[in-house]
Amino acid sequence: MKRIVLMLCSLICTALFFSSCNKEGTDETWKTIPQEEITKENGDLHFSVNGFESDNGSVQFLAKSATAADVILNGVVPGYDKVTINASLTKYDENSYTFKGETALMDGPSIITLKSTVAPSPIYVVSIYGLIEIGGLVNINIFTSLSEESRGDLVGDWNIDRIAPIVNDAPTEGPVWLTWTFPDGKYSNDTAIAQYAGMLLGGMLTDYLDGISLIENGNIAANYWKYNEDEVGDISSLLLRNMPKVDDSGKNYIYGNTHNDQWLTSHASNYVFWCIRNGLFYVIPNIANLSDDEDGDSIDMDSLTQAFVSLAAMGVDIKALKEQITTILKNGIALKYKHDGDTLKLYVDKTMCDPFVNAFIPALPMLDKALEELAKSEDEEDQATVQMIQMVFSALGIEKPSDFKDMWNATKSFQIELNFTM
Repeated sequence: MKRIVLMLCSLICTALFFSSCNKEGTDETWKTIPQEEITKENGDLHFSVNGFESDNGSVQFLAKSATAADVILNGVVPGYDKVTINASLTKYDENSYTFKGETALMDGPSIITLKSTVAPSPIYVVSIYGLIEIGGLVNINIFTSLSEESRGDLVGDWNIDRIAPIVNDAPTEGPVWLTWTFPDGKYSNDTAIAQYAGMLLGGMLTDYLDGISLIENGNIAANYWKYNEDEVGDISSLLLRNMPKVDDSGKNYIYGNTHNDQWLTSHASNYVFWCIRNGLFYVIPNIANLSDDEDGDSIDMDSLTQAFVSLAAMGVDIKALKEQITTILKNGIALKYKHDGDTLKLYVDKTMCDPFVNAFIPALPMLDKALEELAKSEDEEDQATVQMIQMVFSALGIEKPSDFKDMWNATKSFQIELNFTM
């Protein structure tokens, strides 16, 4: 009996001994990983977004075990205030861990940090991999990717469509095309004027932009031209020198390429993003990167207050205007689109323009008074300006700014479009 008791005691002691050894041998280094917010300012954070170094945002690393952590990206992913990624954790050496993970974002990106519309399916997938040291030094590579539904079949290089077919001695489209029709004969000239304006604007656009690239990671890149200040000239010469020419067949207007294909390229460096959502094409500028201010990502509605006050003094319907601007800041600039084979049309129509135009219509009577005062001026430049305005009004079939209200209400169709081809 004593032998059995002694044997049991020996087994228990042995088990306790090995249990103690295992406990002492457990690596709990992961618990020393700092959990406070890490910023680039203190020199401990180095990260890139889609391969480009970034200075915006901070990271918080919450280790949950030796193999898992939550990585919180604050103001790092363009268009998102906060992104949390559940990452796997692997010990690299005595003082550091590697990590990687990804998450699907249901919220759409915003121009500023307002809550955007939640989609029924993922819009972006954000993936990360990197290394964190016990001392707090973090190196992260961050990549974004549009979900299949959010990119559709638009990924690729889209060139400005420089060929405009002629039908019945008139162009039928162009790089920029304005359609403005009325059932009322009073404004019959305006349809032709809109087409001519579209040709002028199309010529100017093709002098500055050759094409865009819609990239799978959500970036928009472009081939563009940048003039020196002394090369630009006045707006009139800029518009007229780029008017399209009829080709030898007489069947097309051709918008020329005056730069011999020596275009500059804006890299996909997280300045402007795109996505498809709810049947619309959204353009989302990355304010943090576009702003010259170091804290450009802090822009919010308060920064628009001064402009709203000035517009309100003119009679603009500020409540209606704020609603539209807030929607844009939340979701981006919405455009309708048509994709047919190797052609792409991005456009806005009267339905989309109505809220903005109607917000400014109450200010038109004040513009009437301003024009009357300008007409009383004896300054030659003021008189030249008045004559130019009156000439435009006469062509449009109106006499004063407030007449635009009836003209807009009489509009049957209105559309501004950009046309691209592969």
